[in-house]
Amino acid sequence: MDSRFVGVNATSNSIEVAVRPGGDCWRTDFADESITATADKLKGIEPELVVLEGTGTYELTLAGVFATLGLPFAIVNPRSVRDFARAVGRLTRGDYNQAGLLAHFGELVHPEARPIGTEIIQKLKELRARRSDILKMLAVERDRLCRASSVVRKDLQRHIEFLEKSIGLLDQEFSRTVRLSSAWR
Repeated sequence: MDSRFVGVNATSNSIEVAVRPGGDCWRTDFADESITATADKLKGIEPELVVLEGTGTYELTLAGVFATLGLPFAIVNPRSVRDFARAVGRLTRGDYNQAGLLAHFGELVHPEARPIGTEIIQKLKELRARRSDILKMLAVERDRLCRASSVVRKDLQRHIEFLEKSIGLLDQEFSRTVRLSSAWR
């Protein structure tokens, strides 16, 4: 089987993926289900390397999920990617999408995939599992709120706010854990 290199670009709205060689590309929403589906699809592709640009935001969630699935990935410096684009004459967005550029970068440069320790991976798995549990609770409470009488409505709203805040805190800890790992450094 040929080596495959994958570029993944994440924004607040979307996840863009490109595979080299072969040219497969797809885009999906940046949402929990899409992150999991993208990681599962990449696991099936068995890439030699997945390359993400280290902007310090949306790629952290993806990197953490990739780590929990054992996908080899590298978070690369944006300056290195810009310099690479200049070197290969791909300066405009029309020449490549960002994921395609990252895949090409991975294929030619072979940045180092730094493994994350088992303790960190376990922590990421636990944070992700807890987040999933809270999302289920949140769905139940939102459903109850739709049918609730005024007697319990205020209590349900407070609980929903608490659960939403918990998800935010878990997301921050998940990103912080990835940022402090060897993959980020």
